[in-house]
Amino acid sequence: MKSGMTVVAVLLAALAAPVWSESIAVPDSSFEEDGRQGGWRLSGGKGRRIDNGSSGGKSVSVAGGIAFRAEAHISVPELDSPGSGMLLPASSGAAGLWWAPSGSKIGRMRQMPESRSDAVVIRAAGNETEAVQVVIWPKSGLKGLVATPGMLKGPSDAAIPAGRVQVLRVRYVEVSRPSDGTGCAGPWPDPLPPLRGPIDLEPGMNHPFWVRVSVPRGTPAGEYSGVIRFHAGEWEAGVTLRVEVFGFSLPDRMTCTTAFGFDPRNVWRYQRLGTEEQRREVLEKYWDDFSAHHISPYDPAPLDPIEVTWPGVVEWEGGVRSGEAPYAGKSCLLVEDSSITEQAGAFFKRRIGIPPSGLRLKFRHRAARGHRFIVTFGHCDGSGAWMPGRNNDMAVEGTGGWAEFDREVKAFPPGAKSVRLTLWAAEWKDDGSPVGSVRYDDLSVSEAESGKALLSADFEPLGPEALVPAFDWSRWDAQIAKAVDARHFNSFMLHVEGMGGGTFHSRVPPSLLGFGEETAEYKTAFRNYCRILEEHLADRGWLDEAFVYWFDEPEPKDYPFVMNGFRKLREAAPRIRRMLTEQPEDGLIGGPDIWCPCTPAYDHEKAKLRRAAGESFWWYVCTGPKAPYCGLFIDHPATDLRAWLWQTWERRIDGVLVWQTNYWTSDAAYPDPAKPQNPYEDPMGWTSGYSTPSGRRIPWGNGDGRFIYPPEEAADANPSAPVLDGPVDSIRWEMLRDGIEDYEYLAILRRLLVSRKDSLAPEEFRRIGSLLGVPASITRSMTEYTRDPAPIEERRIEIARAIEALAGGKR
Repeated sequence: MKSGMTVVAVLLAALAAPVWSESIAVPDSSFEEDGRQGGWRLSGGKGRRIDNGSSGGKSVSVAGGIAFRAEAHISVPELDSPGSGMLLPASSGAAGLWWAPSGSKIGRMRQMPESRSDAVVIRAAGNETEAVQVVIWPKSGLKGLVATPGMLKGPSDAAIPAGRVQVLRVRYVEVSRPSDGTGCAGPWPDPLPPLRGPIDLEPGMNHPFWVRVSVPRGTPAGEYSGVIRFHAGEWEAGVTLRVEVFGFSLPDRMTCTTAFGFDPRNVWRYQRLGTEEQRREVLEKYWDDFSAHHISPYDPAPLDPIEVTWPGVVEWEGGVRSGEAPYAGKSCLLVEDSSITEQAGAFFKRRIGIPPSGLRLKFRHRAARGHRFIVTFGHCDGSGAWMPGRNNDMAVEGTGGWAEFDREVKAFPPGAKSVRLTLWAAEWKDDGSPVGSVRYDDLSVSEAESGKALLSADFEPLGPEALVPAFDWSRWDAQIAKAVDARHFNSFMLHVEGMGGGTFHSRVPPSLLGFGEETAEYKTAFRNYCRILEEHLADRGWLDEAFVYWFDEPEPKDYPFVMNGFRKLREAAPRIRRMLTEQPEDGLIGGPDIWCPCTPAYDHEKAKLRRAAGESFWWYVCTGPKAPYCGLFIDHPATDLRAWLWQTWERRIDGVLVWQTNYWTSDAAYPDPAKPQNPYEDPMGWTSGYSTPSGRRIPWGNGDGRFIYPPEEAADANPSAPVLDGPVDSIRWEMLRDGIEDYEYLAILRRLLVSRKDSLAPEEFRRIGSLLGVPASITRSMTEYTRDPAPIEERRIEIARAIEALAGGKR
């Protein structure tokens, strides 16, 4: 039977007298027919307590002395099921005190355990972080609670400093719409904000606290002990904390590759960070948190991209240079939108400063008579960040022939210091429905008063000397070196100009410097760009970390487009890794060398064939899969993400990927820029993009794309002043770290076995080698895995003992 499920049979039959009787406590609840399950369920009210019973039914007395026999299958939500945990000595009538593993989610109304323990116990290697939960259940409430961890004393004079012991709050979010059948509506624990000052605890409910211990590298093996003191008014309790330190340390760099999305713009927006200095200070704190959890972000240098210039070239991204009927010279810029899901445009790649007198924009355009399109000044603040919701969209209408656009712009939003110019093919609508094409020529941007040229573009053909890019690596290199060497990130994503891209939903065609991929200019420029990029990565020793991720989740209709892009990249830079979020398919063989399917699409037999060809595998979870698979949702068991890493090891998968970590709002579900989603109040990850209409709320799943939260004072994105704190962790973020560290235990043991193979007796080699397998108690299949953290912890301890023995660190 799975943890979290109490089963009682249902069979209604009138009985003359009770056969067997046991009380059922169902506060404010009632039985309702459940058409989906074909049975019955408990519903209504906040109480969800039911005494466990054996099969054979229950006999319940009702009014009038009538008795009947009832057998029912009743699901008790994960939060309320009796789980692992132990009462502590300081537990009293005034306040119950108990502890539970980090891999349990504690419901507000879960009963206290009956088993007892004299201390909270953690086991960890050096350079490892582990956590447990200490739960306080106050009978009458507690005012002004504070927690003070003490130093942990170990063998001889060894100690773990008090600063290495953190006590965090476990905060609950209200799930109103379950992600799938696993969850239920109600409060679910997830955010782990810091415990910074006195807090009040409500009576009659559980209040878990996250106790996290980071063991320094090289800490001598043995048992360390100390006390965490909880104090609130006249109530005080000391909790003994014991930490067993294993006789080895984890490496700084993890074996399991990680690649997780992160949107820095959400941090700037929510925490009201307007200056580059503020953004850099806060970004460092986010990256420290990623590093502490062994998670590598896609782009560790968002403020310091590679600077690429093309000498003598006005740089555009999008559109193609066309020799058909230009206004003047040999060519013009054609911007064409033929898809109802695209928003095709050409973007000038550099910001244009706003002079005191304003800007004058001039260009020639040719479009079908009556065809409406726009050109846009996207405003940027003093740090160069785009200012959402403040674009200047200038409407233009085609005449059927060449016409002139000439406009002075003198009004700009407060705080705007520069603009980005975009030339669109059609009007803008959220669903991308307007289509059409526009030719642009003889474009200029100048100071309104003096006429000084700030941008001039005639879109004429270029000579070979202009098709060799110049790279300024200085700022980017410094950040990547810090990411790889100091923070030990083991992957980063490369942006390759000219690739185009897209998803199953829509595509962006490849172009470079305004040249389409069939032109000689594009081919020369793309080859030169990729060659220089590859050489630099090789010189810095970063080819093992870098990967190109330029198209997402293609469908068969996209395969020829994807293969064409991979072919160009492979020919121009064969040593740069090519990753695709898709499973091996016949139409894609020879394209990616890193396959990254969604977990249910992974086929181990097909993977063997691709591995034999020198290719490797990552995999990912996102809005799918739903139950019964391991998922990333708040309203799933805590063990989901940790068990996922054991499944990853079992299938020889080298890395894990998730599309986003700080998806705090959906512009579709929350279209008002001034009132984005508060992820503490609305935990759902709502759909955005993919032609989702503004104001439409389509659920992806609770917590999808969100493993970290903004600081609590920035929860609604409207703090009174800039908030310079780092992120708030989550239980799921912690479970990812634990799973990655579990994977590392297995990797360490495998490496030790290989190195000691010749010195071990065959029987001993086989016995220890058997620990590299994943027992069914942890995961039997992709859809059968433990909801109880105990089997994972038991296996982890076995592996640790074997590592100690092989490494000579056993006490």
